[in-house]
Amino acid sequence: MHFCSMQKQSYCLVFIAFWLMISFKVKAQSSYIPLGSSSMHMLDRFEIKSGRLAEATEFNTTTKAYKRDAIAKYVDSFNLVGTNLSKQDFFNLSYLQNDNFEWSKSEATKSVTPLFNNAVYKHKAAFYDHTEKDFNIIINPVTYLQYGYDTRLKETVSLNNRGIEIRGSIKGTVSFYTQFSDEINHTNSWVRDYYQTDSVIPGAGFLKTTDNKTFNYGLASGYINIQAGKYIDIQFGHGKIFLGNGYRTFYMSDFSRDNLYLRINTRIWKINYTNIFGEMLRYTTANESNLPKRSYFATTHASINCTKNFNLGLFQTIIFQRDSGYSNGGFDPQYLNPIIFYKPIENGLNSPDKAILGIDFKYNFLKHFSTYGQFVISEFVLKEVLANTGWYGNKQALQLGLKYIDVFNINNLDLQIEYNQARPYMYTSFTKLDAYVNYNQNMAHPIGANFRELVSVLRYQPMNRLFLKGTAIFTTYGNDTNGSNWGKNIGLDYKTKQQEYGNEIGQGVKTNLYIFDITSSYMIKHNMFIDLQFTYRKTGSAMAIFDTETLLTTIAFRWNIAERRNDF
Repeated sequence: MHFCSMQKQSYCLVFIAFWLMISFKVKAQSSYIPLGSSSMHMLDRFEIKSGRLAEATEFNTTTKAYKRDAIAKYVDSFNLVGTNLSKQDFFNLSYLQNDNFEWSKSEATKSVTPLFNNAVYKHKAAFYDHTEKDFNIIINPVTYLQYGYDTRLKETVSLNNRGIEIRGSIKGTVSFYTQFSDEINHTNSWVRDYYQTDSVIPGAGFLKTTDNKTFNYGLASGYINIQAGKYIDIQFGHGKIFLGNGYRTFYMSDFSRDNLYLRINTRIWKINYTNIFGEMLRYTTANESNLPKRSYFATTHASINCTKNFNLGLFQTIIFQRDSGYSNGGFDPQYLNPIIFYKPIENGLNSPDKAILGIDFKYNFLKHFSTYGQFVISEFVLKEVLANTGWYGNKQALQLGLKYIDVFNINNLDLQIEYNQARPYMYTSFTKLDAYVNYNQNMAHPIGANFRELVSVLRYQPMNRLFLKGTAIFTTYGNDTNGSNWGKNIGLDYKTKQQEYGNEIGQGVKTNLYIFDITSSYMIKHNMFIDLQFTYRKTGSAMAIFDTETLLTTIAFRWNIAERRNDF
């Protein structure tokens, strides 16, 4: 019986989540560190400096699902022997304890001067928190006020975000998190270009605008989390997920808007095993009254610490929809098996579903270095690869990266260098309904496909509260014109390709993208920052219509929200 009918659609995922949650004996549970948090780079540093990979029960840097209770325990028990920590590192350890105070044993997480008769800021990281025997809640305001000037537009730009963040737990068995805000974005030049091309803004959903320059929209993410026994936790919510160790990823990134998902994390021995079942929305123009149509994905990522310094991971995802040619729509229960290889299922159904496979690694060494990489296949025929004829169906992507902390033994000077490339038509299928795209926004790399890219990030923390970051990105890709399809736009089907053979990276209208960015962030108090940012962005192309040059200067005040970046 198909319980996921056309009428039920994504309610199938709600049913699955509820069934799983009531099927297990539950234990103490915490929420997760938000994506983009500065905690993630700090934990990267401590893992490398410790000389060993974090245990699966602590955290896994490939799967960006860092539990607050595990992080607090990791920091509280961090072995200081032989790690050569700087004063900034000790400050960062304190930051992590403060940020996860409800799970930390440190008394230093309490405020020295709480406000309003101990009602506000009892702890350094909480505007308001309250704890009972079976319940705790933490409430923080969320604010992002940014103003700047774009030389290409010759006008000021701004970002105004106001909201609230709430997290907590009930009886130590169920944790919850929600953040919602209203945002007004007077966009910079290249975000405006993105809108002109794709009718959306990266990270946002339905937009309200009167001039195609200033956009108003709501942002909301939230989940409930429950511990199903000792080794498995289940998260059901609406938000973003990032899988990968790099600045970019070819698995799943946080570039697109939030989506509905069910995530099951199994952490046991040296193994971190993640299942994600989710939906993607197909863009619907603003003048249509119907809800967006849906497509779905089922993803598995498994990794194991082969040695104390080397981690190996395997990735698979299947993308599917049942809007036409099927009597039963919605999420296909065939893909709910959490420990099966999806490709044979897809073949057995004789379905048009899209499979993506990948392998990744990470190796930490000498307490200063971490090298990592991904190799991803969207389609592959060995005979065609060996023939080297540029067959369009050989769709692969490659990432190689290196992190070097305390460069030349300069405390808290960290360098990351990363190379990415994706062949033309990567991720594409014979129908655009199976595109790896959520609301006209790529689910993996922002560029899509048909590119080569070099990323360099230099971070420096000269003082406890001052964070400096320089980013340089150079990308070469092939653009499309007049309805052509040379393989960059992964939302198109490959039936519209330009040629069967002779395809190579950068084909089409060759375009070079340069992004240079310097950001200075000063933390006034816990998670309250003043940012000063200078961004130079230039595109140079074989066709003048793609040539742009922008210098963007901004100053921002942000509170309990991650830095917003437009690195595309």
